[in-house]
Amino acid sequence: MSKISNLPDVEFYDIAEDNQKYIWLAANKGLFRYNGKNYKHFSSPQQRGNSLFQLKFDSKNRLWCNNIYGQLFYVENNSLKLFYDASKLVKGQLANFEILENSIRLFTVIGIFDIDKKTKQVTKLFKGMCITNAKDKRSNYTFIINFEGDLVRNRLYKFDNNTKIKILEITSSNRIQSPRIFAFENTIFFTHKSSNENVIYRIDKINNTSKKVLTPTRLKNETIYNVVNIENNYWFLTSSGVFIYSFENKVFTFKEQLFKTESITDVQVDFNNNYWFTTLDNGVFVSPNLNIRHVELSSIDSKITTSVALQNNQFILGTNDGKLLFYNQNQLIKTLQLPGKKIIGKLFFDSQSEKLIVSINASESFVVNLKNDEILDANNQFSVAKAFSKIDDNTMFYGNYRQGIVYKNPFNHPEKRILKESRVKASVVSNNHLFVSYIDGLYKYNTQTFNAEEITFNSKSLLVNTLAKTNGTVWIATQHNGLLKYENNTLKSSGIKFPKNHQINAIYTDGLVLWISTDAGLFQYNTKINQLKSLSGHDVFNTAVNDFLILQNQIIVSLPKAFYVLPKSVKLFKAFKIAKVRLEAVKINDRDTLVATKYKLPYNLNKIDISFNSNGFQSNQQVNYQYRVKELDTSWQNISLNTHFVTFNSLPSGTYTFELKAQNVSAKKAVFATPITFIIGKPFWEMYWFYGLVIVIIIGFIWLYFTWRLQQKERQRIAQIDKILIDKKITNLKLENLRSQMNPHFIFNALNSIQDYINSNEKELASSYLVKFSRLIRMYLDYSQQNEITLEAEFNALQLYLELEKIRFEDELEYKITIDNQLKTKQINVPSLFIQPYVENALKHGLLHKSNDRKLYIKAKIIQHNKLQITVEDNGIGRVQSEILKRPNQQHKPFATKANEERVHLYKNKLKRDIAITTNDLYDENDAAAGTKVVITMPIH
Repeated sequence: MSKISNLPDVEFYDIAEDNQKYIWLAANKGLFRYNGKNYKHFSSPQQRGNSLFQLKFDSKNRLWCNNIYGQLFYVENNSLKLFYDASKLVKGQLANFEILENSIRLFTVIGIFDIDKKTKQVTKLFKGMCITNAKDKRSNYTFIINFEGDLVRNRLYKFDNNTKIKILEITSSNRIQSPRIFAFENTIFFTHKSSNENVIYRIDKINNTSKKVLTPTRLKNETIYNVVNIENNYWFLTSSGVFIYSFENKVFTFKEQLFKTESITDVQVDFNNNYWFTTLDNGVFVSPNLNIRHVELSSIDSKITTSVALQNNQFILGTNDGKLLFYNQNQLIKTLQLPGKKIIGKLFFDSQSEKLIVSINASESFVVNLKNDEILDANNQFSVAKAFSKIDDNTMFYGNYRQGIVYKNPFNHPEKRILKESRVKASVVSNNHLFVSYIDGLYKYNTQTFNAEEITFNSKSLLVNTLAKTNGTVWIATQHNGLLKYENNTLKSSGIKFPKNHQINAIYTDGLVLWISTDAGLFQYNTKINQLKSLSGHDVFNTAVNDFLILQNQIIVSLPKAFYVLPKSVKLFKAFKIAKVRLEAVKINDRDTLVATKYKLPYNLNKIDISFNSNGFQSNQQVNYQYRVKELDTSWQNISLNTHFVTFNSLPSGTYTFELKAQNVSAKKAVFATPITFIIGKPFWEMYWFYGLVIVIIIGFIWLYFTWRLQQKERQRIAQIDKILIDKKITNLKLENLRSQMNPHFIFNALNSIQDYINSNEKELASSYLVKFSRLIRMYLDYSQQNEITLEAEFNALQLYLELEKIRFEDELEYKITIDNQLKTKQINVPSLFIQPYVENALKHGLLHKSNDRKLYIKAKIIQHNKLQITVEDNGIGRVQSEILKRPNQQHKPFATKANEERVHLYKNKLKRDIAITTNDLYDENDAAAGTKVVITMPIH
């Protein structure tokens, strides 16, 4: 076991297998459980000392054990629990115990006690020094020592339903050494050691009597640790290994000895018929197939190179140094040495003449007469042989590395006939034909004429490794076409389903049975029932088989330094079973959780790790697992060998059922684990309420959008209406401006001036005035159609207007228009005819009432924040005096100025254009009115 897994200890006392196929080991370091992969240590906080003994199961499959301190333990819910501390009863001695229905019966050096399982109440049943005990199905057999003065009375009692029956009494002055009782279904054995040797008694269970039996010679001086019954044989576990005896007619008959150098303490045969052996100082041994025996060639330094079967169970092994090793019943009985150290390549036994052909891997060969062991030098007659076949009593085929040869009278004046110049690989004789495989094809020869016929497959030559025959059928193992069979002159596939990539090395027949060796082990095929069986690593037969021998009742598989002995019986091939597949652990998002059959998880807990195992020896190497997840895939997915977990990194929302099955590589049926269902919830964004919320939000957004759009359109409609109204208002205001600018006084005065020029015969002046007047009227009419005009156009109209007004004032008017050079008058827009009303006010209400020194200044410049400032300044009589003068006469209302104020209001509030107008009265140093100053500021547009 130490080669397969890391054993936790080397000193083991007991071994047991539970109904879940766990292997339990009681060792010096404590209690361990093995699941086929690793060991789990069980201990209790109240435990004193590590060593535990006497593994037993109760009716609930709970494991019980004890220690030398008298503590009784049991395993439940994967933990070791203290049942009772009986240290005061056992007095430091390891006490036997038995598990009853309602109590634990303890056999100690002061008596027998029952400990109630529920109340832990102790009841004393018997007083005496109980040394050993054993129990069959109904009764307890106990060995008790009583002291009566100088005598020591050793008695064996049978306790049946609290009734004791004395079966044996041994009286002596000395205490009996190492007494042990072993109870079996049909018999009871009592052993002890006397001064010289072991003594064995057989107890008659029916008559309650005892009788000493003859102790086998091999057991007389051995330390007997245990006796077990396996397949009606009694296995004595001793310090010199295992002695196996049959017991018939009250006599032990020796069968064999196992593990001669080991101290075997216990044996367990598991559910797959693997044999487990615990030892006192060398760990645990496991034999997967006890029918297969391994024989080491430790006594010689030679290596085995070939072998041949003789009659019955005799065989010969040839070596690399010219030795012939003769075996009978697997025991070396004789050795012959050839002249010189020759590498023996092949052996052939002719049963008719009882001669052995020895082919050397050089230009030599020998013939050994087995009647007298005479060795004859045959020179190179049979050297470097590859195949031998006996055709008839006087004819033999011999093939070597370059020729196929037929010998007539091969041992006495042989006649040689070369069939083909080519390297031979194998040969066989069947139905009066010789079949020979060469490296360039397979040929069939008539054994009378030796006419050759090549056998092809699909019109191609065959490369054949080995040949064999059964009842007229020739079996042909090829390199590229698998195993074929030739019968009734027809070549076809054998129909035997070998595992993939298996190369056949040799085939031998045994009646209707084919024995086939491959690199993966040995196969047996029954041609009658078409049944294939195999021996492989699961049977600890994990070696490539190149050649082997078929004997009378066994098979010999030779290796360079050893050989295997395989019995030709049904026990050779095991029917493998599989333990229940257990889901050992489930991790969700890398966190361990309790194993359950159903999980309901939120969407974000969707990484699932599932660990599993099928208990059993080397189950990690011999069990193939497959899984499928319904709702994801209906096909089974393979899991790599020696892999015991499956991981799903991100399961989407849904319901999934994880199914797992396990199948032993050598078994036919699979075992299924309990399915697990995972319900992964949907994320909130996939829930119906979320869909509803999203729909509501979308509808809300749509409603808000369309409401906003309707409001926007309504605002646009209102804005358009406002704009129309504003435009209409501005147009009306411009018309009012135009009316003010084309008021009757101005037109009347202008026409009077023209008439005066005409009357005065000043035609040129009249024409010039008329041209200017018409241009001004045209400008007014043109600009009144526009909301805005350039600053240049505004000042051009203003210039023309002032020129006409200067004539009206008979040149008693001085005006000056100043424009800042930084102003781009052609690019700056201002409300049309916006400045003229303020100029007109300055002339009409400020300068008109002044007789002389009439001055008017108009300035345009850029001020801070990129604004345009226009100043209209006069030195007239001022606004106060002008109001006084116009009260008697209210005919000329300043409606142009009011119109401009309304225009300013519209520009500021509706068109968001910040236009400001301030009017300041000017005063001289005597605080007398000195004119008026109007300041217009507007953003440059």
